Amino acid sequence: MDATTDLSDQRPLRKSRGRRKIEIKKVEKENRRCVTFSKRKSGMFKKATELSTLCGAEVAVILFSEHGKAFSCGNPNMDKVLDRYLAETEEGEYNSCVLESGSNGDIVTQTLQKQEYEKSLRRLEEMKRALKMVEKKSNNVKKGEFWWDLPMDNMEKEELEGYKESLEELKKNVMARIEVMAAHHAAGESSIINQFIDHNGVWSSSTASYDAGFNNGFL
Repeated sequence: MDATTDLSDQRPLRKSRGRRKIEIKKVEKENRRCVTFSKRKSGMFKKATELSTLCGAEVAVILFSEHGKAFSCGNPNMDKVLDRYLAETEEGEYNSCVLESGSNGDIVTQTLQKQEYEKSLRRLEEMKRALKMVEKKSNNVKKGEFWWDLPMDNMEKEELEGYKESLEELKKNVMARIEVMAAHHAAGESSIINQFIDHNGVWSSSTASYDAGFNNGFL
């Protein structure tokens, strides 16, 4: 047997550390957090679509970014899946579960579960309405329309309240913009008047006529 071969056989094998487990915690840097959200969102939507295709399942996924922007993925259709889920409230099913329970503790547990379920349904309804508002705004932007031109006849109470808040926020932003523009305009008028003053600080005739017209309301 060759000596080189003997030496190589006697060398200890290096153990691989394997694939390290990524610690799940919030990403501190905002830029990296946005990139991570985008990648993970795409991966989640892809997995949901694959699950639906492979198993024939109906899937609905709704995400809200930390800035409140909504993202959704549904197969075969988001509204269809949500409507089916909301239609399966089935009070009778819960009542039968309570009646089949053998102790008071089980009844309390079932009651708490029912309350939590109903709370989840209400939250899902709110999310569904918010998603419809996002879709309406998106469709109107694509058509060249503005979101404040949306017809209010078919809006529900929650949608109208959100619409009112958006209009109030828009009004506040417009008033702030008007104040900024008015300040710039006033500064511009001041600079124009100063241009009519000669080097000795004496008003020219053109300045006097401008001032007279301004005071009489013609300008």
